[in-house]
Amino acid sequence: MTNLESLHACNPSFAIVLPKEEHYYVDLAAAKGDDVVKRMRRAIALSPNKPTCQLLSGHIGSGKSTELLRLKFELELQGFAVIHCAADKYLQIDDVGLTEIWLMILTAIVQQLESKGDSLSLAYLPNAISEIEKWMRLPSPIGISTYVPRLQRILQALQDSEQHRRQLQHYFESRIKNPLLVAIEEVTGTEIDRLKHLGKKGLVILVDNLDRLSLEQAKIIFGEGGKYLRQFQCHTIYTMPLLAIIHSDEQFQQRFQKYLKGNAPIILSNLQLRDRLGVFNSESLNLLRQVVLARMLPNTAPEKWLERVTDCFDRLETLDCLCLESHGHLPYLLSILQGCLQSQNPPISLETLTQVLETDRMHRLSTISDRDRQTLQQCLNRDYVLTPEVVNLCRRRLLFEHHDDSGSWFSSPFV
Repeated sequence: MTNLESLHACNPSFAIVLPKEEHYYVDLAAAKGDDVVKRMRRAIALSPNKPTCQLLSGHIGSGKSTELLRLKFELELQGFAVIHCAADKYLQIDDVGLTEIWLMILTAIVQQLESKGDSLSLAYLPNAISEIEKWMRLPSPIGISTYVPRLQRILQALQDSEQHRRQLQHYFESRIKNPLLVAIEEVTGTEIDRLKHLGKKGLVILVDNLDRLSLEQAKIIFGEGGKYLRQFQCHTIYTMPLLAIIHSDEQFQQRFQKYLKGNAPIILSNLQLRDRLGVFNSESLNLLRQVVLARMLPNTAPEKWLERVTDCFDRLETLDCLCLESHGHLPYLLSILQGCLQSQNPPISLETLTQVLETDRMHRLSTISDRDRQTLQQCLNRDYVLTPEVVNLCRRRLLFEHHDDSGSWFSSPFV
């Protein structure tokens, strides 16, 4: 093991891609109480010829991207073609509309089609692209014989211009006969036919990182726009903000349920490390140990990890301290581990861990306003309620959410 290898795998934003990075993956389903990958996979497998639309949610950091990539791997083993789209890679995630999501999905499918080298005979796609280019006043493409570079150019122009985003959203989303949706239907149908001839069971689109949308954006995209998200000929899974699922706006919930057609969103919970009385769960602690050791000992068999723990930490208690201080929050666990590796080579000492934890604690403490402190007190002294302010505290790791069979509750190291 080298320090650089560990730093790469210990980055909180590192998403494990199976099968090539399978040695980093630890299945947490048993401790979380629900195998969401199995549920989503079965929903698709039981309906291979009829498109399904599923929604996945949970707090940022609960592992949605990792589980979606695991789902991609397992569906491909079952004979499906799967495209994973990280929305924040293509879109301005804090200012995104349906039009940009449609364009992203269209680009991903066309990219897969064109990668096979076949000439495409499409009627609606060229017209839709030309119409957008003309409307956005983009210069005519010279020497570009494929569609993907033109679509990517449109997406980049939309990222760079708020005015273009607003105008294009109004231009397309207000039209009953939407040429962009017609083009998506054409391209999706073409790709599904191609896959069927190859013996594939179907096409699945995974749209990731839409859980980072604001509540107002989610209302538009999953409420008013919900009917458009489920009309594609292929299977689709979208991530969405947890707050939108439990929001009390009755009108939004009615529209949301109408377009969902009885399919409840799947919620990926955080790992339950302690119960309501603060007693830690030994199974969860053992799994967190595995998460850390898998990333620090990638070339070691899992059954040998604990035997080599002193190659990574000065003693087992230091590893346990790291796990317990994480509150079961995997990105936080990995960010602290990364901080330790930036400070010293393994084995990591308890002194280094304590210093990194204290530096992180002081940094987060400095960001707490009087309003934050009031909200923290309210969260710990009343029934579980999720609000935009609470979600903000969870994102900043000032507040941690927990689940058990009786419901949900919060904890905070700052109150």
